[in-house]
Amino acid sequence: MSTQIALLEPIKLPEPRRPAILPSLPVWAERLTSAVRTELQLNPAGTSFEDNILVLPANLMPNPTQRQAMGDHLDSLRSWLRETGEFSEEAETKVAAAVSKLLTVLPGERKSDLVEQGRSEVYLDVLEDVPWWAVETAVKRWFKHDCGTDERGKPFDYKWAPDPGTLRMIALESVYAVGARIAKVQKVLDARPYVDCSKHLEAGRAAMTGLNLVLKSGDLDGAKVLTFDRAVELGNDPNLLNSRTTAAQQPTDTYQEAETL
Repeated sequence: MSTQIALLEPIKLPEPRRPAILPSLPVWAERLTSAVRTELQLNPAGTSFEDNILVLPANLMPNPTQRQAMGDHLDSLRSWLRETGEFSEEAETKVAAAVSKLLTVLPGERKSDLVEQGRSEVYLDVLEDVPWWAVETAVKRWFKHDCGTDERGKPFDYKWAPDPGTLRMIALESVYAVGARIAKVQKVLDARPYVDCSKHLEAGRAAMTGLNLVLKSGDLDGAKVLTFDRAVELGNDPNLLNSRTTAAQQPTDTYQEAETL
């Protein structure tokens, strides 16, 4: 175990000077996130199937050390998303500084100081739930003419400062990237070991076929006492329905519900 801990490459956080750029996951974490998939699985009680269950191959289930590393990484990323003016005066000050820089370098039409103050307040209101580092990144991208295109697919006009909604949209691109990383790693923590249910599915299909055969034959009494195992036999070999050993002659075990099949 000590060897595993020593060799575990940590999951790096963004650098303070480039907070919006996420470092790549280490090889071990990327391997786990790439292996997660959704499958049809039996529920824990083994009585019915559940669809779209997150699973990992049993040999790739994260060990306690890996779980701790991924959990710590998610906690850090989630704390970064809370660094907004809505929760922190320091964050609000940083957002205000970024907006002020933008409006100073790229002023619009000359207005009174009162109007300019109101304009800044609108930016702060619109950006109150956006992390300060995402706003700073958006402003830098605007100065670099590196914001892509607007909703209509047209290039932005970088001669002017973006309106509050546009700046918010650009800033949220960085937020979405962090959210995507959180979702990607969380899937590993939520996954359970994959169990091959193909035999259960085959038996269930055969049992449903067997039940339908009995119902179509008109043997309603036989259908009432049909056992799961007998239904599977009939589903796999319909000729047995015509034999003397009918469903009614089988032991009267309680027939399982269709969803169990």
